[in-house]
Amino acid sequence: MRLFNVLMISSLLVACRRPIEMSGTYLDSDRGGVFFPCDQLNTRWLVRDSTLAARSRLQSALDPSPLFVRLRGVRSDSGSVYGGSHFLLVRQIIETRAPRIGECANVPGTLRLGRP
Repeated sequence: MRLFNVLMISSLLVACRRPIEMSGTYLDSDRGGVFFPCDQLNTRWLVRDSTLAARSRLQSALDPSPLFVRLRGVRSDSGSVYGGSHFLLVRQIIETRAPRIGECANVPGTLRLGRP
């Protein structure tokens, strides 16, 4: 019963947070996706969203470049204040497409692909 109460309170706290809009590069993997926000250097968010993963797989069949996305979601962290994981609970997928050259300059160099 106590675990249920903790889970309910945690769910309510996440549900009450204001969604934010972010744009960046998304990479899909077997264990979930990784989102690199354009405006946050050396930051990555773990994303587990089946719709976004399906769109990424469809796009990668056409073009192997990472996917540029604009998302609206709620941030969540786990672990200690000195380290841990950052999660993004996706509420809305606003845009998905191949990245353009020069877009998201703060994304790690190996991901800076794109086309004009």
